[in-house]
Amino acid sequence: MGSWKTPDSGLTQQQVQQRIELGHVNELPPTSGRSVWDIIRANVFTRINGILAVLFAVVLYTGSIVNGAFGLLIIANSIVGIIQELRAKRTLDKLSIVGRAKPMVIRDREPAREIDRESVVLDDLIEVGPGDQIVVDGILRYASDVAVDESSLTGESDAVDKSVGDMVYSGSSVVVGSARYQATKVGKEAYAAKLAAEANKFTLTDSQLFRGINKILTYISWILIPVGALAIYTQLFVAGDDFNDALLGMVATLVPMVPEGLVLMTTIAFALGVVRLGRHRVLVNELPAIEGLARVDTVCVDKTGTLTENAMQLVEVDIVSGDGTSRDEVDSALIDLCKLDDRPNATARALLDGLADAGDVVKHEQARTRPFASANK
Repeated sequence: MGSWKTPDSGLTQQQVQQRIELGHVNELPPTSGRSVWDIIRANVFTRINGILAVLFAVVLYTGSIVNGAFGLLIIANSIVGIIQELRAKRTLDKLSIVGRAKPMVIRDREPAREIDRESVVLDDLIEVGPGDQIVVDGILRYASDVAVDESSLTGESDAVDKSVGDMVYSGSSVVVGSARYQATKVGKEAYAAKLAAEANKFTLTDSQLFRGINKILTYISWILIPVGALAIYTQLFVAGDDFNDALLGMVATLVPMVPEGLVLMTTIAFALGVVRLGRHRVLVNELPAIEGLARVDTVCVDKTGTLTENAMQLVEVDIVSGDGTSRDEVDSALIDLCKLDDRPNATARALLDGLADAGDVVKHEQARTRPFASANK
């Protein structure tokens, strides 16, 4: 598959189903950081939880569960971080769907229709126009004055002209013209997916506070061993207690040496910071990110296309020529100009929405066509 030419009518439902069964679908790996298991494991299997778990197991061995109340700190130390990171993951998963490009796919001899990006299969025929994203790698089967912006892949800011037979890559977008391309690589095999897999490797936030606490816990871990042995010796041979009482005495000696209060209060302080930021609609992915934010004095944001959307509204039309052209004639010409465009851009859509509707009849003839491009105005 992928080597034969998809007909202009697109794939049939039977062909689509065959590709789904073979796994040739556009399934992409998650982009919102760690999995649920990774989050739980990172918050449960910590150094301090390990120390407290060993001491708690000793208490359980003696059968004196009431003396193991400090084991609740394991739950407290873990649950705050787990809840916060799961909440952040859930929000990021939802945000990854908002604004996601929905390709126009031709199937079963029907006009192109929008489908989810994940529903695209190998050899699908996809229709694109100005501003549309290339969602999978493919080869052009039809092209009309097409130029593609590949700057996100190559760093080259100039649009690249494309013709029938040329390859287009996911992660790029159409600047001008219209085209149809056949999907040749989907899912993790697509070019942009391979780049994202390398760039999206999860790295933990560097926290000087947690790094310092872990260094203290490392030293304490080594100290606990000889102190524990000495406590058992004292209880057995000096105080004359039995073995179970000696174990409980050892745990009672060692637990105060573990700075569980320091870890718990640090976690709570971070959690309170997350709550306060949440009131200002700020999403915190990891608790230690609060510490990093405290050291920031300058924030630089490239807002274009990130904090804005590709939509405009017509406010007014000013006639600057003095040849006596009426407003109705201007409106009629603008409306016809937009209607004659098979894939109107954002400006054309704003004109169609903002001007008085002149009906479906086009009053002007189209002499020739040249796609709009910002570069040549």
